[in-house]
Amino acid sequence: MDKAPIEAVKTRKFRIRFGRVPYGTYADVYRDHQDLIEYLSKGLDSVGLQLYADYAAMVKAIAAGELELAWLGPVAYIQAEDALKAHPVLRIRPIAKPERYGNGFYSSEIIVRKDSGYEILSDLAGRKMAFVDPESTSGYLLAAAHLVQNGISERDPLLTRPHFVYQYGNVVLGVLFGKFAAGAVFEGAPRIFLKGPEESRLPELRVLARSESVPYEPIAAVTGRVLTDGEADEAGRLFLTLTERPDILKKLQVGRFVPAASDEYKSIRKIRDLAARIRLEDDTDVKAR
Repeated sequence: MDKAPIEAVKTRKFRIRFGRVPYGTYADVYRDHQDLIEYLSKGLDSVGLQLYADYAAMVKAIAAGELELAWLGPVAYIQAEDALKAHPVLRIRPIAKPERYGNGFYSSEIIVRKDSGYEILSDLAGRKMAFVDPESTSGYLLAAAHLVQNGISERDPLLTRPHFVYQYGNVVLGVLFGKFAAGAVFEGAPRIFLKGPEESRLPELRVLARSESVPYEPIAAVTGRVLTDGEADEAGRLFLTLTERPDILKKLQVGRFVPAASDEYKSIRKIRDLAARIRLEDDTDVKAR
């Protein structure tokens, strides 16, 4: 009998697999989530964290039945819903979402250097702009839709030749050091990612524009194969009661978790469809990690 691949063996070690896309280095994300995983494992059965390079990979894993819990971006959640529509067994639903700074909704911020001279979005036409990845809500889709809605042509190189740098920290540093004219990030990202010697340089950046608001990213449960509906409800309850563990919330950069419903994310479809009108050029040089 053939042996299973090493990765598959690692995956089977945990009954409930919790997926996330890293916001920083893999080591930092594993460290920040260690207490959360231990907390969830006390209420559920053997939870393990699995990291994915991007949301597309995580949605693919959900469709393949390889995850039971997933911390998804809003657009990625819609894609996961679509991917499971025709599935005979698996279903996905939000069980919680984070609140930050007392708000359950967020925008994409387009940041520039304070000394850049850019005053309005149209000043960015033809420039180089950093984004996170093509499936990132605040790191691409919200910002791209907002640019189109505010006068940037869908055919402008700013949008057709995007620079995907695959982490929010890379966007912030790329703008700070002048590699890019602008960058798309979630609200307050520079405060989080400018650490150590760069922390004092926070005043060198400013927000040029903010997109419309959407609900924060959902924690979703995938039921029907491993996870039962009752366990999904229990997982949601565990996230809501994290108010008893402010130490965990601080590591996750979350104020608290609140209930979430799939209807909250319907507006994301219109934003996704608007961004889909942009035709990206097939040039891997501008999509360097």
